[in-house]
Amino acid sequence: MADFLASMKKASQRFAGTLADTGAKTMLKTDMMFLEKDIKARKHEFGVQVFDILQKNAEGSATAAATISAADIQKAFEECQADILHLEGKVETKKREMENINQSGGGAGGAATGGSGANAGMDEPEAPGIPSTP
Repeated sequence: MADFLASMKKASQRFAGTLADTGAKTMLKTDMMFLEKDIKARKHEFGVQVFDILQKNAEGSATAAATISAADIQKAFEECQADILHLEGKVETKKREMENINQSGGGAGGAATGGSGANAGMDEPEAPGIPSTP
């Protein structure tokens, strides 16, 4: 009887761990989708900025406008690039977290811990809404 209860306890722990891992992966996928949307929106915003710069400078002399435009466009590009690199870094962090969840769930007993190794080795957790289980 004790063996039966112990096996039921282990099975319920595995189920709870699998359920927690599935929820965490779903949340990470959602976060990545929103980050990809933010990247696309930032690229769109950059296009609008460049158009506005070129339109504003089209009214002046051609040589002066080209010099001003190039400097303004370069500045806008560098700001946009920094924003996109930051967002892409967050996407990569979420991908690593998902890989860690997959690895912790695939190992012997990894799912029974609830995937607590999901943020192992991460400097900055990217999913503050996911509590780590001890």
